[in-house]
Amino acid sequence: MANLPLEGFKILDFSQVAFGPVCTRLLGDLGADVIKVEPLEGEFSRLTSKRKGESMSFLTSNRSKRDICLNLNDPRGKDIALEIAGKVDVIVQNFRPGVMARLGLDYVAVRKINPRVIYASFSMYGETGPLAHRRGGDPWAQGFTGMVASQGSPEGPPYLAGHLVVDYTGAALNAFGIVTALLMRERTGLGQEITNNLTNSGVYIQDTAICTYLNDGVLLKKGGRGNAQGMFPYGTYPAKDGDVVTIFGQDDDEWVTFCQILGIEYLLADSRYDTAQKRVERKFEIYPILDEAFRKKTRAEWAKLFSEHKLRCDPCLDYAELVQHPQFKENDLVVELDHPNEGRLKMLGMPINFMGIGPIKPNRPPPLLGEHTRQILLEMGHDPEEIAILHEEGVIGFPDTDK
Repeated sequence: MANLPLEGFKILDFSQVAFGPVCTRLLGDLGADVIKVEPLEGEFSRLTSKRKGESMSFLTSNRSKRDICLNLNDPRGKDIALEIAGKVDVIVQNFRPGVMARLGLDYVAVRKINPRVIYASFSMYGETGPLAHRRGGDPWAQGFTGMVASQGSPEGPPYLAGHLVVDYTGAALNAFGIVTALLMRERTGLGQEITNNLTNSGVYIQDTAICTYLNDGVLLKKGGRGNAQGMFPYGTYPAKDGDVVTIFGQDDDEWVTFCQILGIEYLLADSRYDTAQKRVERKFEIYPILDEAFRKKTRAEWAKLFSEHKLRCDPCLDYAELVQHPQFKENDLVVELDHPNEGRLKMLGMPINFMGIGPIKPNRPPPLLGEHTRQILLEMGHDPEEIAILHEEGVIGFPDTDK
């Protein structure tokens, strides 16, 4: 395999949960040497397992990293962190504003010993403002940025997205910002602090809808099924053996074909539905009719019928169907890693491919708590006796087997 794009760059990662760790995971997958700092008891997501063994949240967010356990409340632990900070290219942290300053590990402190460092600070609301001091996470970001207010049924309960959409989008933006800052440093020789927050990331996802409100005063509200902007019959429907999704039937010509495919031509003679606007306004009257029609055939039968009319009606796959699909297999996303406690782990690889490199695989499995503490300290020139004393006195941590 050719050299990975970020080989040679070192990253010190203080972040926890997903917003920061997924960002540094991306950078680690791309070849950066990521040193994750954890407290002696382990970071939050490591401690929240709902399965036998480590939590899948921690495992998926922290591969391609080395791990060092430090007690940052002990001055000696802080000094070790500063020692590492003086030798890295990037530092990532996602604590509330002020926490790293209290620890003496903020950008002001670090740039004195490492003026070329890229210091990335990621928070919930931002570095300043009335809410800057508050804790946060993906569900609060969904609520604060309008996602919850604009999805679901008008008369139904509020819904959160079923996945960490803001965390993962924000993590990708964070990685983009870090790589851009490194490119700027190559041109100028200057380090800098960059910031992002979950609020900005959640707003970014909703770009078009928010800009529509800012420019046209149109407020996106809960629209129920289908497309929130009003396109109909755009959306998902229950087939005989699962669900399907289609976007066709919106204009008057397609509506005719759509009704003919479904065998509900009688709707074409109904003046209540004879324009696209009328159908949008009365879509809740039409949905039960469409649901009943779609339930009469399988997903494969609908796909074939729609295709014969040069339209599409595709199956909604569950994970079991997805991972067996030939296209998913062709994209070669599943990778396997050997983990000392978990055994053979199946994970999803890097979604981006680089010509001449091939599919990028994680360069190491998720680390054990403090797995690389001794290794990293030895690399820094600390002698074994000192390391043993620091461990005995609760300044550092490593696995019980690493004596």
